Amino acid sequence: MKGAVWLLMAVFILPSVAGCLHNPDTAYCEEGAVLLDNECVFGEWVIINIDFKSYDRYNVSEGDLVRLVFNPTTFGHYVPNTFELEGYGISEELAQDEIVQIDFLANQWGEFEYSSSGLCRVDIPGAGEVVVDCSIYCGETENGRSGTFSVN
Repeated sequence: MKGAVWLLMAVFILPSVAGCLHNPDTAYCEEGAVLLDNECVFGEWVIINIDFKSYDRYNVSEGDLVRLVFNPTTFGHYVPNTFELEGYGISEELAQDEIVQIDFLANQWGEFEYSSSGLCRVDIPGAGEVVVDCSIYCGETENGRSGTFSVN
């Protein structure tokens, strides 16, 4: 009987407890630290909201923990599909209907180009809002945005 109780604990209880303790989705860090790549790192996020209409240059300090936030409700007529940041190996697909966050440690000094590809959102009277090729409707020469990310 004792063996059966231990067997039940080993099969049902221990795996669930271990899962709670080591599940990265439920992981948290002590005060003064943030979770970056499943590791606790001391510091605070430098949050940069990228809306592709306000700035084409962003500045952070070397060693900053950077969180790029892409919120579709803040985009103007340009609707990005991708975001790439050279030098940091960041290349992400962006959802058109959900907030996307990209976290990284600004551990390389210098200026880095970022780019994005996407389409334009326009409101056509009688048809409503549609997403079209920017060069067709807006007269832009390309379906993208670019700028500079500076790490001082």
